[in-house]
Amino acid sequence: MKKRLLLSVISILLALGLFAVQKNTQFNKNSKVTITGYVISKGNMPFIFPVIRTQDGTEYMIICKEKTKNKLLKAQGYLIKFTGKIEDEAFVLKKWKVLK
Repeated sequence: MKKRLLLSVISILLALGLFAVQKNTQFNKNSKVTITGYVISKGNMPFIFPVIRTQDGTEYMIICKEKTKNKLLKAQGYLIKFTGKIEDEAFVLKKWKVLK
């Protein structure tokens, strides 16, 4: 009797644990996304790279050409609208525009 009760309680707890797991939000890789945020630099010289920091604190590494990276690093401190795709916590940049 005690074993059945213990087994039932454990089963219920396991089932609740499985349903309590939150599904991660993933973007469709083919969908275009627009993000507003600021450019910050990460890494150490000479290997620095631009990162988008959104207003809620989320950060995305920017994947783009070297020339664009240099322009983005010079635009630090400005609010920028980025358009592109999100792939594996990185942002593949298509275009960007300084808002402020």
